[in-house]
Amino acid sequence: MRTFLCIPVEPNIRKRIVSVANELQSRVDTYASWVQPANYHVTVRFLGEIDPMLTVDLKEACQGVAAQIPPFDISLDRVDGFPNLDRARVLWVGGEAPEAFRSLLTLIDSSLFTLGFPHARMESLAHITIARIKGRVHTPLSRSVAQVTQPAWVLHVKHLVLMESRLTPRGAIYSPLFTLPFSAGAHVGGESENGV
Repeated sequence: MRTFLCIPVEPNIRKRIVSVANELQSRVDTYASWVQPANYHVTVRFLGEIDPMLTVDLKEACQGVAAQIPPFDISLDRVDGFPNLDRARVLWVGGEAPEAFRSLLTLIDSSLFTLGFPHARMESLAHITIARIKGRVHTPLSRSVAQVTQPAWVLHVKHLVLMESRLTPRGAIYSPLFTLPFSAGAHVGGESENGV
C-alpha cells in the first residue's frame, strides 16, 4: 500500500486555504489539478509502497518520535510554488519550517533508517499543496499569486498521522492508518487561533 507520514490541517485553517485556492482558480489560466480540501496536509515523509505488516513497526518507531516532540506551531505566511512560481509544477501555502518541525524530520529520518528506509533530504519549508500544474502557463503565476489574499495564519500541530493513499480516476483517497499525539513538554509558541 502507498503511504506517507503527515500533519493534519485544522478545519479553520482548511477553510482559509479553500478561500485562497478559490481566488487562485479564477486567475490561473492553465489546467491545474486542485487538491480536495479534505486532503490538505503537511507532508512529513513520503514512504511510497510498503508491506501492510510494516505498519506495526512504523507505529512503534513513530510513537518514540512523537513522545520527544511537543505540540508546536507552523506559520503559514505565503503562497508559492515548486520549483518556483514562474515554473511551478506545484502550488502551495506554507512558511519556514520551525525548529520543532525540523527536529521531527530529523528524528523520523533516523527512525525510518533503522527500518530500512533511505535517508531523506531535510526540508527548510513546511507546506500544504493546493494544486498541481498540468498545462502550459500563459500568465506568470507570480502575477496571479500577487493578486490573491496572502495568508497570515498559524497551524497548531498536535498529531502525526500515517496515511494510506489510494489512487483512483477521481483523485487520491486518503485513509489514516494511525494517529499519534505529540506529547513532550508544553506547547511551543503562543499564537492565537486566528494567527494574530
